Amino acid sequence: MDAHLSPNDLAALISRCTGVTVTGEQVTDSDRTFDDLGVDSLGLMGVLAELQRNHGMSRDVDMQPDQSPLELLNLVSGRA
Repeated sequence: MDAHLSPNDLAALISRCTGVTVTGEQVTDSDRTFDDLGVDSLGLMGVLAELQRNHGMSRDVDMQPDQSPLELLNLVSGRA
C-alpha cells in the first residue's frame, strides 16, 4: 500500500471521486464519518476502487459510510 498518502491526498481523492468537497482536516477528525461528509456507499465504492487501482490497497477492504475517513487513511497507510 502507499504509505505516503497524506490526509490532504486522501481528501483530494475523495473529493475527485465523489464530487463532495473534503479537507485534510475533515479526514483526520475521527468522529466524522463518510455519512457526515455526504459521501454515500456508491461514492465510497468509487474511492475504494481508486485506492485499489492506484495505491495498492487490497480488494478485501470493506468500508461503510458510517466509518471515518481516518479509518480508511490508517488502513491505506498500514496503521490499522
